[in-house]
Amino acid sequence: MRRSYVYQHGMRGVLTDDGRFAPGVTSILKRGLPTPEALARWKYTNPDAEEIAERAATRGTALHAAIASWLTGEAADATRLTAADIRAVEEFANLFADHEVLGVEEELLVDDGELLYSGAADHVFVPTTDLHCVTGEVIPSGVMVVGDLKTSKAVYESYHAQLAAYAHALGCDYACVWHFTPSDVRLHWIDLAAGWRVFHAAHTLAHELPALEKRAQHTK
Repeated sequence: MRRSYVYQHGMRGVLTDDGRFAPGVTSILKRGLPTPEALARWKYTNPDAEEIAERAATRGTALHAAIASWLTGEAADATRLTAADIRAVEEFANLFADHEVLGVEEELLVDDGELLYSGAADHVFVPTTDLHCVTGEVIPSGVMVVGDLKTSKAVYESYHAQLAAYAHALGCDYACVWHFTPSDVRLHWIDLAAGWRVFHAAHTLAHELPALEKRAQHTK
């Protein structure tokens, strides 16, 4: 059953069967970053910030939808994709080759007493051949891998924490990012050990901050 998204404490997530709030992985990570100040500085130095963000989000959504359709064997809607993006989807198909797809847009919910979070992984697969990442690492064939598509300017630090949370929930020993640049698609290695430490710290912070902020309000 697909759960509906809700918002609490400025975070997006879902409710468990007993009504507790399970924040999403990306919301947890954003909670631990100085995003308001950073975003304000970015908007100040980029007059077209809103237009740039909207355009990037639209492109990312369209690419995700096209790849998800390809992975599930359905016809992809290319009406919102540029010629370059269509070539990128075709390049991804060539890179992905005949790997075994186990799931697409896999929803996850971790509730083990210590950790409570939710999310959705782009895809889970088992490579039939070794995967060679642009950073030099190799993901061996025959293992479970959680993969994520990114259209951002770079493969940022938070992606390691995001994919580590997904891998933990799905029982994957490896994770990777397919980075769609303006010119090609690059496969990036994800450091699950370091990413998990960062996510665990962010998870603690995200769950503790609301109570501290509420207490702080009484001193203002």
